[in-house]
Amino acid sequence: MFARNRTSFALLFVSTILGVYLLRVALWGPMPLIGIPIDDGYERASGVVHVHTTLSDGGGTPEDVIAAARRNDLDFVAITDHNNLDAFPYAGYHGETLALVGSELSTTVGHLLALGLEKDPDFRFSGNATDGLVDIHDLGGFAFVAHPLSPRNDLQWLATDLPGPWGIEIINGDNQWRRAGLRSITTLALFQLNQPYTLLRIMTSPTDTLTYWDEMLEGRDVIGIFGADAHNRLPITDGWSLRFPSYDSLFSVAQNHLLLNNPLSGEADIDRALMLDALREGRFYIGLDGLAPAGMFSFIIESKDARRWTMGQSVPYEPDLRVRAGGHVPVGAQIRLLRDGEVFAETLETLNIPLPGVGVYRVEVTVDGWQVPWIISNPIAVFERERLLVRKADWPSRSKPVEAAEVLDGFNGDTVFVASRDTKSTINENLLDPDGGRHNGGAIRMAFRLGQPTLDHPDVFVALVNLEDRDLKGREGMTFWIRADGVYRMWVQVRDENLASTDESTEWWFKSVKTKTDWEQVSVPFTSLRSINPQTDGQLDLDKIRAIVFVIDKGAMKPGSQGTIWLDELGVY
Repeated sequence: MFARNRTSFALLFVSTILGVYLLRVALWGPMPLIGIPIDDGYERASGVVHVHTTLSDGGGTPEDVIAAARRNDLDFVAITDHNNLDAFPYAGYHGETLALVGSELSTTVGHLLALGLEKDPDFRFSGNATDGLVDIHDLGGFAFVAHPLSPRNDLQWLATDLPGPWGIEIINGDNQWRRAGLRSITTLALFQLNQPYTLLRIMTSPTDTLTYWDEMLEGRDVIGIFGADAHNRLPITDGWSLRFPSYDSLFSVAQNHLLLNNPLSGEADIDRALMLDALREGRFYIGLDGLAPAGMFSFIIESKDARRWTMGQSVPYEPDLRVRAGGHVPVGAQIRLLRDGEVFAETLETLNIPLPGVGVYRVEVTVDGWQVPWIISNPIAVFERERLLVRKADWPSRSKPVEAAEVLDGFNGDTVFVASRDTKSTINENLLDPDGGRHNGGAIRMAFRLGQPTLDHPDVFVALVNLEDRDLKGREGMTFWIRADGVYRMWVQVRDENLASTDESTEWWFKSVKTKTDWEQVSVPFTSLRSINPQTDGQLDLDKIRAIVFVIDKGAMKPGSQGTIWLDELGVY
């Protein structure tokens, strides 16, 4: 009897403790705020970027994403499906939420988050990171590296020296989930009790990414952003997945808070420009809104004559500058001012101190009991004018052309190339254009229409093919002149002998080239070619070249695309 009573008491005790805990979880809500109204001259807009839908590998449709954004009162949401801009028809206002459309580009060195693109191009993104940045810039956009320090090695960013003014994700929702490990089981069990709380509790401080960011900031301006990486899909088996975490829960946990130069107008084009300008320039901060509403925070540097600079901006150094940070914050919030990655000052709830000198300044606001900072600001760089200019990164440009040391085909009255295509695509059989060259001489003309793939006919292509054996040992690359009647991408392909390969004992090495409507000389170093052959021998054998091919397929252009490309003076150097 005693043993039975002891067991009953233990079960009652455990049940009581568990019940109290579950009640605490269910009743938990965002922390209340204190502080003073901010006065920095900017309007606010809050939203989320890096969201996937069923147009790539997400679990919900674009309509689902937009509905969740509206329920969470977001001013904007950016849909960024993998390697496509198919969500463009959804761009614009839906109620009071503005849908933006970008893309997450897969490259050989990691993933690029492209925002601000003005249109959906006919060409496909090539997979080369430099090509991706050039395409993003040409389409009017700007870029952030997605999950740069992902727990998955194949998702990490491997090119910190890649030129360009790209920023990075400081917090990535998918990274947080992957790092949760066994704690994610608790989240699954308690999720319906309090979705924001359970997601907040598995989040850990992005210390490694913040250190990575500070190291980059030593050399150039780098914008940091929060990427939800929202999929609304948790794969369980190959054919089954959970709709988890929900878009609603992810959108409620953290947001990017933009500082706008003007109030929102309700006009999609005007407000899109306002928001994109703030994102492009870094005029925003990351807020953990699930922990406490973060929309009324400010971080500025002031001169003694009342000039102001805010996050993402550069300040020419002068004496008597002051730094201010604060606004509506949780009780006991600790405001940390970092200078060149090191904590310089720390105060409770508000900060107003003299600026000690030149450096890169940013702010983190923390709350006791929570690992992830409630606020992470973008930096303000304070240096002499000459140093500020050096910190501005330029977009990468195309490689400089190199004159041919040997002409392989001048396309004057004859050519070594023949046309090739699948049965659903078309290409002109008479390739030579006697007056189409850049000096009114001969050129090769490729008038193409790419067919529509089907399940029983998945591969569509058009190509210019030369199957001559060549010994190009000692040469560094190919060079040629190219123009088109539109902006297209095509593959430059060099095939060498590889007896282990199933592709007619050849290995296909390739690089993407983008056309312009004016003649342009393009040089393709052999070292820039890559292979995806599972039986690769790891090197392009220049003394065993078996083919040179120019090809357009569904990896370069969208099916149904058509146009005309001219090539002239193909050579090697």
